Amino acid sequence: MCVSLALSTKKFHIESPANIHAGKWRKKMWQLERRFHCSIAGTCFTLDEMRRFCRKAHINTKGPVTDYELHINFVSMLGDDQAARPAAKYLDRKYKETIQRFDQANSPEQLHALWKKAVSQGEIAAAFWSILTHPQASEALLFQVYGEVHMLSHLSGASVRIDMQALVQLRQRLPKLEKEIAQSRITLLARTQQKDNIIEALNKRLGKALHSEKKCQEAEEKIRLLENGDLIRHLQSRVEMYVSKLERANIRAHRAEADAAKQKKRADAAHTRNTHIENQLRVLSAEQSALEAALENTLSTQYGFCKKEGVCQKKIDLAGRCILYVGGRNRLCAHFRALVEQQNGQFIHHDGGREESTQRLDALLGQVDAVLCPLDCVSHDAVHRIKRDCKRYGKHLMLLSQSSLSAFAKGVHEYSRAFSAAH
Repeated sequence: MCVSLALSTKKFHIESPANIHAGKWRKKMWQLERRFHCSIAGTCFTLDEMRRFCRKAHINTKGPVTDYELHINFVSMLGDDQAARPAAKYLDRKYKETIQRFDQANSPEQLHALWKKAVSQGEIAAAFWSILTHPQASEALLFQVYGEVHMLSHLSGASVRIDMQALVQLRQRLPKLEKEIAQSRITLLARTQQKDNIIEALNKRLGKALHSEKKCQEAEEKIRLLENGDLIRHLQSRVEMYVSKLERANIRAHRAEADAAKQKKRADAAHTRNTHIENQLRVLSAEQSALEAALENTLSTQYGFCKKEGVCQKKIDLAGRCILYVGGRNRLCAHFRALVEQQNGQFIHHDGGREESTQRLDALLGQVDAVLCPLDCVSHDAVHRIKRDCKRYGKHLMLLSQSSLSAFAKGVHEYSRAFSAAH
């Protein structure tokens, strides 16, 4: 969320170290600035915990309530001292050990050192709650800790989105790979069975050869007892014949073992090839993000998107309708305006209340036909206000997943199709 990180000049009552060690005068949940409530809800509570405390506060959580709506309701509840009291007590019990450890700190410097140690150990939620409610926490320390937690949530969300895209692509690729592996396994088993049969036959022949060799040894013993030279030569020739057969059998056995080793190498190569394919899928996901950035750079110097029929989507006609874009990044608004005006529409932008007044937003809603709002770059309060006013004025509202050019183009296209179907 593009939320301002500037801390207000609100002063907190700081007590002596003796009172800190006694467990008194810690800041209460409802005494904190409201900007901290969002981070506390997202960092220190799970969805099940938020739903449980909303029910205790008699906030309806049944029916089609999304996780985002639950989050908004819970954040609003934290500013009420009566409704937020059970949640604050729960966090004090949940992070009791960490709070006791932080209570030993007597200065912001000691708190900062404890915070760094907790982050390195992955105890972010407990340390975050302990610092926010600690009477020795300075405004500078609160600003730094709040900023680090805020950025960690952004990095986590980006990582999840990339992982989900890669997972979808891998799942699409998985059936084909499983089929190839199954076919390779069947072929390998058949060849292995064939080699086993050959080896078994060779072992039988080898047994026979060994039996023949034993007979040869017995014959040699008899030769020494015989004095007939013709018989000795005859027996020697037979021995040489059996030895030759044995050598040929040994050669065939070695060849069979070599073939079995080749089949194993092929199976290993198939596994390596599958791993390479998975790596390529991850690379393709990164290339997709690079292509979107390249498209934005191209549009910065040229407003035309594509003139090749059959390649781009069919051009839509907004028929003069006006679209209001709330929030987002100012540097992309020129591209959004060009896209809407090329499609015979009008474009108006409002920053959601960061610099422009909310009264102007109310006035603009009476002039537009549709409202587009990106969820990743607008405040919770602005989203709540837009949803309420669009419902009251009967305006078409589309909440975009992100503030990118591709998400805005998709939203405009879906609105045009919805309007065309309604008329």
